[in-house]
Amino acid sequence: MFNALISLIGIPLGWVMWILYYVVKNYGLALLLFTVFSRLIMLPVTINQQKSTAKMTMLRPQLEEIQKKYANNRQKLNEEMMALYTRENYNPMSGCLPMIVQFLILFGIIDVIYKPLKHILRLPAVFIQEAQDLLPTISQYSARAMISQLPIVREIMQNPNPFMNLSFGAESVAKVQEFASNLMFMGIDLIGQPETSMFFDLFKGQFNPVILIPVLSGITSLLLSINTLKSTSATTEGQAGAGSIKAMMLTMPIFSVLFTFSVPAGVGLYWTFSNVVGLLQNLVVYKFYNPKEMAEKAQREYEERKERERQERIEAKKRALEQGDQEEAKALSKKEQNRRKLAEARRRDAEKYGEVYEEVTDDDL
Repeated sequence: MFNALISLIGIPLGWVMWILYYVVKNYGLALLLFTVFSRLIMLPVTINQQKSTAKMTMLRPQLEEIQKKYANNRQKLNEEMMALYTRENYNPMSGCLPMIVQFLILFGIIDVIYKPLKHILRLPAVFIQEAQDLLPTISQYSARAMISQLPIVREIMQNPNPFMNLSFGAESVAKVQEFASNLMFMGIDLIGQPETSMFFDLFKGQFNPVILIPVLSGITSLLLSINTLKSTSATTEGQAGAGSIKAMMLTMPIFSVLFTFSVPAGVGLYWTFSNVVGLLQNLVVYKFYNPKEMAEKAQREYEERKERERQERIEAKKRALEQGDQEEAKALSKKEQNRRKLAEARRRDAEKYGEVYEEVTDDDL
């Protein structure tokens, strides 16, 4: 199920990578351009997160008041909180969206990088299947390794002849060889995978540039985490779970290093450059959508709205009183009309029967 989801996400991302690769003819540069593309996709989500953080800061006093008022009634507490969120048009889950989108894109790019024959070279499916069946018979790779197409690329680079006899073999092998010639980026083999043993090789005077990927990944992730915490500290201070968020952000560099050790260098390059672009994006976004300033603006708008509502209630009471006075005036007018009708009737009777005319009193009405 999970692999099917990753493959599904990889389809549209594969088309993007295919276009970028055939425009620049360099795998590493295509990955960098794809990183910028993915970050641009996330820009509206990031801005929305800033607005959401600011609104949450503005709602905090009201939430604390509700929590204190209904501390012993969990059901009523939840109802009042949801009513507040609905009234203020706030989605408490919106803050998680950027991270979800980022990881979905990451899973998709992993599928693209692990399966270049499918996504980038667009080789016939029959050739890919036959190559996957052939590989365990001519190399040390097991059938389990066939979730990745990188071993096929590596084997064709070293020994292309067995693959020439497969369906569409000559044409496909030529494309793979051309692709393989573009896999080096700044001295780094992008389908190679960093290994912990490479650290010890440094002491022996053996240096493999691919080891730079986990190192740079950890550094850029740390800088991004520090920048994010610094930028949001004014709005998250004192919030429930703020400590957990801080701890999670500070453990991200460790995760980045471990993650980039376990994947091909191409994935690590994407992850590292994504941190760099994310850092630059944060600086720009925070300049125009500063959470503290947005929270203050949201608070002012809230107070202005509450004042408008108070004035509207006052005006409504005035209108109600005026309406009541009009109704009373109508009622008095009706009474006066009855008085005149009764007085006129008595005058006619008095003239007709020669009786004494009696004035109409309130008791007669």
